[in-house]
Amino acid sequence: MTRTYDLQVHTDASPCSNAAPEAVATTAVEHGLNGIAVTNHDTLEGVNAVRTAAPAELTVIPGVEVTTSQGHLLALGVDEPPAPDDPVAVIECVHEQGGVAILSHPFDRLRQQYDTDLGAIADAVDAVEICNSRCLLSRDNDRARAFAHAHGLPTTGGSDAHFPMEIGRAHTVVEGDRPLLNALETQPAEVVARGRGGYFSGHIATKAHQLRESVDRIAGFAPGRGHGR
Repeated sequence: MTRTYDLQVHTDASPCSNAAPEAVATTAVEHGLNGIAVTNHDTLEGVNAVRTAAPAELTVIPGVEVTTSQGHLLALGVDEPPAPDDPVAVIECVHEQGGVAILSHPFDRLRQQYDTDLGAIADAVDAVEICNSRCLLSRDNDRARAFAHAHGLPTTGGSDAHFPMEIGRAHTVVEGDRPLLNALETQPAEVVARGRGGYFSGHIATKAHQLRESVDRIAGFAPGRGHGR
């Protein structure tokens, strides 16, 4: 049995996204995915809304893209959003909740990246995202792949979608019948990252969306929210 998951999807609960939960669920099914992880910035908001909108055949994994003191980290299968902190402290918080911790676009030089204490982080983390469709430079994904290989870590792929049309551009394929998070921890050979990077127009669309939100806030039309990309 082969299943396909997009392990990094944002909804409009993140300031970088305008994707309504209904559109996220519908597009994921249209793109042939078996599941998605909803990973808004530092919040679990949006997960239940996507679950409500999703058909029974679409698995919705609760997740958070946590802002650490270095790069971003995906916390999957958690009940509470880990507080922004040192990467190892965040990973420990994820594990305390029985969740899985994945380095998110760890070496993307155009975004937050990991650059210190890499050995300790590798020892603590569960997996590395090696295919992120918003990494503009392919060698940044390549460096993540090399890091995972050097430390014997499982690998994942995620679109980092901010808009519905991006969902599934990068994804994670699971062979066998084990649940995804269990397969990552116990049978990493059954988990394969696939997809495309170098998606420049998506970054332009995100900046345009954030600019519109800023203008609306100044005009008094929208509540303020944090920043993320």
